[in-house]
Amino acid sequence: MIQKLYPGGKPKAFNISYDDGVLQDVRFVALLNKFGLKGTFNLNSGLMKTEFSWVHENGMTVTRLPEDVVSALYEGHEVASHTCTHPYMENLSKAEILGQMAADRFFLEKLLGKEVKGFAVPFEYYSPLIAQCAREVGFEYARISEETNGYILPNDPYWWRGGKFHWDEDLEGYVEEFLETDEELALCQIVGHSYDLDVLDLWDRMESVLHRVAGDEDVVPMTNLELARYADGMKLAEITDEKVQNESETPLWFRVDGEIICLQPGETYVKRG
Repeated sequence: MIQKLYPGGKPKAFNISYDDGVLQDVRFVALLNKFGLKGTFNLNSGLMKTEFSWVHENGMTVTRLPEDVVSALYEGHEVASHTCTHPYMENLSKAEILGQMAADRFFLEKLLGKEVKGFAVPFEYYSPLIAQCAREVGFEYARISEETNGYILPNDPYWWRGGKFHWDEDLEGYVEEFLETDEELALCQIVGHSYDLDVLDLWDRMESVLHRVAGDEDVVPMTNLELARYADGMKLAEITDEKVQNESETPLWFRVDGEIICLQPGETYVKRG
C-alpha cells in the first residue's frame, strides 16, 4: 500500500490565510509564532503606503499596517498579493487587472526582498479572466473567496477555495473532524481577516484552535505557496504497484507498506519482494 504524505512524513497539513495586512496581524502573527504555525498574509501595497483606514459597521477603525512594520513582521510566513488597492474587480479590464496584480507584486517584492508568488482575490468576485491574469503575472496560485468545508487540496491552484472562514459557528467541529480524518493529504485551511478577531471577539476561540492543532503530531504547518508547490509535485509522481518515482523538482514523502520514505527529485523507490 502506498500513501501520499506531506513533508516530514506527516499525513495532514494546516494553514491560516488572512487578508489585508491590518494592525491586528501583529498580535496574530505572535500567536502563530507561539504555536509554531504558519500563515499566508495577503497584502495591498498601495493601501499600505497610505496606512489606509476605514470604519467597520460596529464602529471600530480598521487600519492597514505601514511598510516599516510589514518588512519584518511576516518573517517565517508567506506574503502574497491581494491587488495593489483592493478594488472591486467585476468591471476591470484585463489591463487594469494585470496592473493591479503586477504593481502589488513589484512593490511587495521590493519591500520584502524576496519573491511573491501567490495571489488572493479581494471581495467575492472571481472569473476565468482573473485566473488567466494571475498566471500571466507569474503567480503560482490564486485563492478565491469561497470555502470548501472540507479537507482537500485544490485540483486547480488558480481556483483555490479556502477550507473554512474563521467566523463559522462550527469552526471547532471542522478542526476536530480534520484531526480525526483518514483522508489522504488532508488540509485544514482557515481564512479571514485578523480584525475579525476584535470585531467578533474571537481571539480566545482562535487561540484554542491553534493550540489544539499545534499539539497534534500528525500535522505539519505549511504556507499556501508550499502547499501549491507540493501538490504540483505530487501530480508528477509516478505510482504503481511496484514502485514510486518522483518526477518533480520537490522532495516528496510517502508511506510504502508501513515505511515512511522521502524521495528526492528524480529518485525511485522499488517495493521489496
